[in-house]
Amino acid sequence: MVVSRRSLLRSGALLAVSGALGSTLVPPVPQDPGFVLWGSSSAAGGLHREHPAGHAPVRVHTLLARLLGAPGTCRAVGGDESWQTLAMRSYDHPYRPDLGSRDWRLPAAGQVVVPTVDGRVPTEWMSLPGTVSGVACSIRAVADRAGTVVLRRDAPGPEVEVGPGPGSWWHTDLEGRHRGQAHLFWTGKNNIEDPGRVLADTRAAWGVEPARSVVMGHWHTYRDRRGTAGWEQVRAVNTAYRAEYGPAYNDTMADLRDPRLWALPALRPYRIGTSAEDRRWLALGLPPRSVVGSDRKHLNALGNTIVAHGLHRYLTGPAGLF
Repeated sequence: MVVSRRSLLRSGALLAVSGALGSTLVPPVPQDPGFVLWGSSSAAGGLHREHPAGHAPVRVHTLLARLLGAPGTCRAVGGDESWQTLAMRSYDHPYRPDLGSRDWRLPAAGQVVVPTVDGRVPTEWMSLPGTVSGVACSIRAVADRAGTVVLRRDAPGPEVEVGPGPGSWWHTDLEGRHRGQAHLFWTGKNNIEDPGRVLADTRAAWGVEPARSVVMGHWHTYRDRRGTAGWEQVRAVNTAYRAEYGPAYNDTMADLRDPRLWALPALRPYRIGTSAEDRRWLALGLPPRSVVGSDRKHLNALGNTIVAHGLHRYLTGPAGLF
């Protein structure tokens, strides 16, 4: 059996082997920086708690981290559109609170509620870390107040005057926090009807660290079956992704329809692809029905298992990132 240097380093065995052989000790190397999964509800897990008897709930990033033996983080937010993913990922694509229009100030402590210049806001479900005029503060949307955000200072300090324009914009802190990790982008399904926007936002997000970034293709839900507008929209975006990113593109739809992945030991008992309903969905150009949740637009635990294994195969093979 051939034991790779990588596996020895991970297990700590290389130091022991070097000492036993009387050779110079090899210093330990840092742990793999791991990966970040960006996107919306599919990336966040979809209907991961829906599973057949004998299976367990599965989120894509948790299973993928286990398969890779590397840390995995999910930065996906259900309902987000591609421009929201980009604002989380890229410092150069900020949200624009209108702090300059009425002499707003960042308070010495606590929060301020302000409109945004262009009406664009992040999710209301969580606060995102970032800065305004170099001051650390989080941002989130205000429920039931369109185009409005809450900026909350992370720590007390002097009151800060903020002028109009770029000085008042909120910039993400997540680009810096995740620098050097592998970045998996599965974004744009919620605004797939605007393919130009999806492609431009994905390109900008990928371009932050292109050598460490992967673009994942979208899959056809039942609403996107052959003959619908959704079918054409998903095909158009995936075709553009494949042409633009080449080896940095992972075909998620192909993974979901791959019998080799259905036959994995963890999935073999469920006989994916054999039922009449699975065959009907496959004939419509869709994934097998048994890997899709009850809402017919999110993957269940079986589907997430396939996606994670497909990504593992890709990241350790063609992508060469692990």
